[in-house]
Amino acid sequence: MQKMNSNIIMIILLVVIGVYFVLGNMLNIPRSETFFIIGCILLFFGIVFIHGWKTLGPRDLLVFFLIAYSIPLLYEYANGLGFGGLVGCTCIYSDLLGPKFLGKVPYVIPLVWAISLYCTFTMTNIIFNRIRITHKFEEVVSLQWFFKIVGMGIVAGLIMASWDLIIDPVMVAMGAWSWINGGSYYGIPIWNYEGWIEITAVTFVVYSIYLRIQKKSQVYIGGEKRSSYTLLVVVLYLTALIVYGIYAVYEQVMYVIPWAVMTMGSFAVIVVIQFYRSYPKVGKEVFSVE
Repeated sequence: MQKMNSNIIMIILLVVIGVYFVLGNMLNIPRSETFFIIGCILLFFGIVFIHGWKTLGPRDLLVFFLIAYSIPLLYEYANGLGFGGLVGCTCIYSDLLGPKFLGKVPYVIPLVWAISLYCTFTMTNIIFNRIRITHKFEEVVSLQWFFKIVGMGIVAGLIMASWDLIIDPVMVAMGAWSWINGGSYYGIPIWNYEGWIEITAVTFVVYSIYLRIQKKSQVYIGGEKRSSYTLLVVVLYLTALIVYGIYAVYEQVMYVIPWAVMTMGSFAVIVVIQFYRSYPKVGKEVFSVE
């Protein structure tokens, strides 16, 4: 997979997402159609797959997707969603999102989790200067290291939860799922957001431990040559905001848009600033080992 070709493919797929929605509108295809929603998800997955291939490598990307797909699926199937499962924070999926795992959780749901988790994983690593020039590194494992990783996982969870400020109300309005007991955030239980943070943090920690065992790290696209393609995850993050914003208008739940814009916009700005502030000079490491 050549560097220039893969970068162009990522950009083309991003453009295709926009064209996809425009054509759907021109052809009067309901945005709530199952095949339309899944098609959009697969386009996002294509970009993330190519991006992850370049920052993690084929094998480590496969492990990431296995972990990022399995953990949310187990949580969802067990009605866990963190501590929310203990306080009646349970949702029921309709048939809108296609076939379900053991008749309960649509297979596409953990795929969306995996796509989103990759974006937040990368964004968090940029914020904390944990993306390097090369894969190989040696880092001392200690209690301090573990707590640092847990803290980073919580930050990743907050980025994910900000995403759900618009996702959940929109998808409920579309009829993709419903909450049994409702909740205080436009019908969404507050405990749902604790679940997003917890699932994200657990996934982040598990995969970080895997990378430590492999003595590897996520790397910048372009290596020693500065490349803005690394920041494509932020573009995807904000593109998702636009897509759900369109759905919010379509489903007449526009009131959730400002909350998502404020939180997601803030995280996006932090990531971009940190990327350009901390990018290493040629031949220098991103961070030193303590």
